[in-house]
This record gives sequence, C-alpha cells and structure tokens, in this order.
Amino acid sequence: MIDKERRKKLAYHLRHLSIGLITNDEFEEYITDDVTFGWLPEQYYRAKEAKIDDAIIRPMLELSWCLYSDLKEYKLKGHNKLNEKQLKDIARFILFLHSDSEYEWPYIDPTSPFIRFSFKDIILSVITLGQHYKDKKIERENEFAEMQKVGDFDYWPFITKEQYEEQLKHQPFLSERKANA
Repeated sequence: MIDKERRKKLAYHLRHLSIGLITNDEFEEYITDDVTFGWLPEQYYRAKEAKIDDAIIRPMLELSWCLYSDLKEYKLKGHNKLNEKQLKDIARFILFLHSDSEYEWPYIDPTSPFIRFSFKDIILSVITLGQHYKDKKIERENEFAEMQKVGDFDYWPFITKEQYEEQLKHQPFLSERKANA
C-alpha cells in the first residue's frame, strides 16, 4: 500500500528538518499531526496503524528520529548541521517518498535493542551479566546483514540502482519539465 499524501507530508517535514528550517521539536509536532496519528516518531511502532501502514513510513520515521537528540530544541544548523553524505542520503529518501514505488525491503529495527527491552529482557541482561543484551545485539546485526543482501543497499530505500535511476527521471524538484512550465 502506498499512502501518497502521508509520504509527501513526511518528505516535506524531513526536508525542512534536514536543512535547518524547523527545529527538532517542530518536526515532531508536524509529524505527530500529519503522519503518525498522534504518535511521536520513536513510538510509532506501537500504533495499531503501523501494522497495516505504507511499509516505508515506520523505517523512515525511525531513521528521522536518529538525526537529532530530543533532549533539547534546536535546528540542524551550525555545529548541528548534517554532513554532505547525510544530506545526499536524505535527498534519496525524499525522492523515494515522492515515488509510486512499493517499499520492498524487509523491516529491521534500527534502534539499539536496549531501547525496546521489556522488563524481562532487562532482568535477563542483569542475570547474565550483559550476555542477553550482547546476544540481542548480534541477532540485530545478523538481521541487518541479511537485509542488505535483498537488494542494492547503497540505494535504500529503493531496492535497485535501476529503480532509483528511473525515479530520478521523474523527480519532483528542479526538473527541466517543471522549470519550463
């Protein structure tokens, strides 16, 4: 399922966050209002809608949440500015969000296993002197390595370089076709 409206809203807010037009707190407020049905990006996995949603929404929200700290309000400018590689990656993510492509990658949770630990997991980690946590971390790393084999990971969220290059021909911004209109 592709939800064009919410994809475009997410792309819009992600772009504004990444180039420092809005603060991290404003980003979360806009995402909560426009994309996540009232959930903060880091909590969206709990939403009932997340289970049946456009498959790109959850990983894109989790990736977005990793761009900033939510301990204080600030813009991604000055010493907080994203580097060129991050901006290039975000441009590719936004290009995907404006596409009609289904998200084909398997879901892998990019957060530390500890963030999603239950009370039982914490107790097991304490009892095993951290071995339970280490095992979960290795399990997550193995899942990520397997996921990377599914497609051309350099072009994520596109599944292949060809899919990415085809979408570049139809990019929504700065295209010659729109400049002449």
